[in-house]
Amino acid sequence: MIRKKKRKQRKITLKGFFTGILFIGCIIAAGAVINHLKHSSLRTDPSNFEENYGRSSELNRQIGRIDHVLYEALYKEKVQAKNIYFSEVTPLKARDFEWDFTEITVKIPDPDAASRLGNIIGSDLQELKPDVSVTGGEITDRDIVYNISTFRLHTHRIRLVYKKNQDESFRDLPKIAIVIDDIGNDKNIASSLINIGLPITLSVLPSSFYGEEIAEKASSRGFEVMLHLPMEPKNYPNVNPGPDALLVKMNEREIKTIITRDLKKIPGVSGVNNHMGSYFTEKEDKMTYVLREIKKKGLFYLDSRTTSSSVGFRLAGEMGIPSAQKSVFLDNDLSLKAVKYQMERLIGIARYSGEAIGIGHPHGVTVEVLRDYADLLKTEFKVVPVSDLVK
Repeated sequence: MIRKKKRKQRKITLKGFFTGILFIGCIIAAGAVINHLKHSSLRTDPSNFEENYGRSSELNRQIGRIDHVLYEALYKEKVQAKNIYFSEVTPLKARDFEWDFTEITVKIPDPDAASRLGNIIGSDLQELKPDVSVTGGEITDRDIVYNISTFRLHTHRIRLVYKKNQDESFRDLPKIAIVIDDIGNDKNIASSLINIGLPITLSVLPSSFYGEEIAEKASSRGFEVMLHLPMEPKNYPNVNPGPDALLVKMNEREIKTIITRDLKKIPGVSGVNNHMGSYFTEKEDKMTYVLREIKKKGLFYLDSRTTSSSVGFRLAGEMGIPSAQKSVFLDNDLSLKAVKYQMERLIGIARYSGEAIGIGHPHGVTVEVLRDYADLLKTEFKVVPVSDLVK
């Protein structure tokens, strides 16, 4: 009887042991699935990017359609990329909308070629009517100019200048800095960016899964690392900047504490730029607290310019902090063509003014476009860390 009882107890013990192992295995597997889903969501969901919200997104989608028509017209007429300049990109605000007004200057051989290209542009834009209107088109002895509006807002000016009237706007090799924001939740994307062969600047989220590890790897390979500091956007909390965000309700001590804590999480940081922050960066008193800490730490500031009313860049200059501001977001629209158009915009700005800063995000399509443009960027431009362009 005693032996039978012992055997029975052993069976129960073994059964309990294997049940426990199975239970722990299930927990680990479930955790892995949840972790994977978190990574997938953070990696691919464009709603993480503030610029996709609000009425401005409707306008910017329409601007994207206009851009598409303009680029296709230039391709049809076989205009060389080196003859396309973005001579003005100005952030504007009216009613409930924010957008970048764009002036494109195109070198054209003669008035006949300019007239032909103008007709193509006018004809193709007809497809977007009645939402888009085009005025101008008067031929002078220097150029033909077209003005384009949508939502009753002036969004584009196209200036077709005859080559004999167009001086070189910039004679040295133009400089381009490329910053990839929201780094830290996907090691594979980070490795892909590092392996492209361009000195890309990585801006790391402070509460990301692998932020510290990626920052250490990037720094050891000679890449510049920034802190991507979350700040309160408009429509918060419906639009959520994530953990460790600076909020307008915070006082100076709270802001200082968060910045200090975030900087400790990401090693080797050279500068700071804002994650979201369309509301926070409009507040001069709050940005003064932020920039005071950045200056104290000996860092530079890059204004991501998620709002046309940001005071960050101006204020940093007044405080003597090395600073710059974004020229172009590369991938708010994740279609391949749209990202390529934005890359052409970045290149066109650099060709005209001598330098430009593009901000992208950790998406496969962004990596693909950067790979496609790598040879061009290496030969016709000087790609630099963003710290080279701060002043």
